Amino acid sequence: MLKELRQRVLVAAKKLREYDLIVMAGGTVAARDSETGLVVITPSGMEYDDLTWEDMTVIDAALNKVDGARKQSVCSDMFMEIFKARSDIGAVCHSHSRYATAFACCNMQIPVITTTQGNLVGGPVPCTHWVHPDPHEPAYLRDIVETIGFGFACNIRNHGPVVCGRTVEEAIENIITVEVTAQTTYIARQLGNPDYLSEEETLRAYQFCKSSVGQG
Repeated sequence: MLKELRQRVLVAAKKLREYDLIVMAGGTVAARDSETGLVVITPSGMEYDDLTWEDMTVIDAALNKVDGARKQSVCSDMFMEIFKARSDIGAVCHSHSRYATAFACCNMQIPVITTTQGNLVGGPVPCTHWVHPDPHEPAYLRDIVETIGFGFACNIRNHGPVVCGRTVEEAIENIITVEVTAQTTYIARQLGNPDYLSEEETLRAYQFCKSSVGQG
């Protein structure tokens, strides 16, 4: 079931390792099938190097497993709440990348310091109010959804970024951009006083990228 989408989720998950955004099994990728509404998500606690598309789990909106032999990610409830709140989002990913997580640990938003951040993510990355609890509580899940709002990313306090996209490929590109922006911001602040993009400049950068960049 959903073989093509499961393959795309696996490829995306491996990019988290390729771009050094996670260690071991510390990340999650999920994508929603537009026709069925089912969600493909990476398995819980497994490193991606030797996995195949069949290890990706298919779940429904009630978090029931529909296909796959593996247990789904413990982030399934978080991701599903985002999907329910945003019909325009087709994929969500999560990492513990070092620089972005450092901002989460300082309860600081990642600003728009590069036009690339404006192009792809379309705004700053704010922090949630809640620290990551175990198990996930309804208020914690609402906090993540509300912090993302109409944007495409948030940073869970003391934990790491959750980033969205219209497709799974876009979501991965966005989370890579968030980490690069966090690192660039850190370096720029060591050099002096960075010049941040205004909301208007960020919007122009985002609209230009979405209308002009790529093969259509």
